Amino acid sequence: MPVVVVALLAILAGGYLWYVRFADSALVSRREIESMRADISHLKRENARLQRQLAAVADRAELHGGGSPNVAGSSSSKAPTNEVPVHLAARVSRLKEYLSAHPEVTEPEMRLLKDDDWFNIVRDMRVDTEASERKALAFVRMEAQLRLGGMIAAAVRDYIDDNNGQPPSSAAQLAPFLADPANADLLQGFEKADSNAPEGSIFQKVSAVDDWYGSTSYIGDNYCVDRSTGPGLAVEEAIAGFKQATGNAPSDASQIAPYLHEAVNPSTVNAVLAGLRPSPNAPPVLAGSRGMTMSSGANP
Repeated sequence: MPVVVVALLAILAGGYLWYVRFADSALVSRREIESMRADISHLKRENARLQRQLAAVADRAELHGGGSPNVAGSSSSKAPTNEVPVHLAARVSRLKEYLSAHPEVTEPEMRLLKDDDWFNIVRDMRVDTEASERKALAFVRMEAQLRLGGMIAAAVRDYIDDNNGQPPSSAAQLAPFLADPANADLLQGFEKADSNAPEGSIFQKVSAVDDWYGSTSYIGDNYCVDRSTGPGLAVEEAIAGFKQATGNAPSDASQIAPYLHEAVNPSTVNAVLAGLRPSPNAPPVLAGSRGMTMSSGANP
């Protein structure tokens, strides 16, 4: 009987030791798998970041090779005249002349735009009055802000991935995560999003360089949205409202007064009304949100 007991104890001890070794091996395997997954995730992020850097280097090379205009500099397009319709080149030239005379309405992120961006923006717009020039430049600024917003939103995503899901507390923390470090200066002016921002927004920046046409950029986790503001927009919305209600374009400022959603200086109303065609240039009126909205990435 004692021999049987001893044998059973030996079997149990052996089984226990085998279980301990198996459990330790399984634990080590799980740790190795988790480590490999973390390494793979890190490599994926690094690969994506390197791809963005390569794209940025290519863009900068194109810029230095004559691909992108100096926003506040030359008043003529650098694109070959045989590839760009003369009327588009003339519109861009006029806008740059306006910028040269009014550098205060320039935003630094406008340097991110290429020639084609300018041509596409002015393709269906008037630029033959001050009001129409200011409106066209508002669209240029919003396009530049959207371009910058996409870059910052990608940096936010990378920051969160590298910091255990924690969002950045200031925009300056995103500098190492930008695809092109040369754009770190463009992070200036971004502040924590306020209570009026779209849900999920982390940062925002208000652009008010033109007292007729402004906009606010909102940045979140891999998305950005740009919303237009200002009395110029309010007048355009009133023009569109009058035309929708009557089927005719307004001929006098008093006709659109009932359609204004905010108080606007009468001189601004007259200037915008006189300087802009009511259609097709009036921006869309969006359901549930006044003004024009441009977005990139996931919708907030």
